[in-house]
Amino acid sequence: MKEKSAWRAWLRNKKNWQVIIIPALVIIAVFIAGRLIDLHTYLETAQEWIWKLGPWGPVVFAAIYVAATLLLLPGTPFTVVAALLFGPLWGFVTMLAGTVITAVIGFFIARYLARDKVEKRLAGLDAFNELNRWIKKNKWLALSFIRIMPIFPFAINNYALGLTSISFASYILISVIVFIPMTAVLIFGAQAIYAAMVRGEISWGLLAGSTAAGMVVLSLGMIGKKTFKSGK
Repeated sequence: MKEKSAWRAWLRNKKNWQVIIIPALVIIAVFIAGRLIDLHTYLETAQEWIWKLGPWGPVVFAAIYVAATLLLLPGTPFTVVAALLFGPLWGFVTMLAGTVITAVIGFFIARYLARDKVEKRLAGLDAFNELNRWIKKNKWLALSFIRIMPIFPFAINNYALGLTSISFASYILISVIVFIPMTAVLIFGAQAIYAAMVRGEISWGLLAGSTAAGMVVLSLGMIGKKTFKSGK
């Protein structure tokens, strides 16, 4: 009964649904586009162009992603596109690198370059006070939970965490550990769904990888929710 109640509470939280809805909308858009236009041909053209840049192709894409997310634009569409452009392996590497770089830059901006400005914007928010309390209580669970079930959008989370007492070493280590399965879910899932919907191919390996990574993410989120929402 307690497990069912926890699931119902999770589903009633609008912020949690954003984690599901945004990737789902992007995937649906890809599916519709695939039915209305010859998406596979356009994608091959885009792939040929991006790979003409050689090793700079993923670098340029990651740089655009970093700039966009620092400006508070949503990063999920970039992740799905990376999966389609670069495939599961290089898409994963590109987006993991871009996500880590964004996290590092956001942290240092808030901690050293624009601390006063960021602090003025966040200091009065209840969510920021909760963030500070959670970090002091258990930084490992807190940061994992915040990454999976964000109390702010991704970029603002990076800025907010730069204002907390967490060390940079702990911040980046925990973030990378969480980013790995989160990126895998989107990259492998998007690639598998695209292959099934547009090319009519089923990749059981990609589906298994995405599902396994999703279970890790979901487990971390549920553990964090139980720990911090219980008030203990």
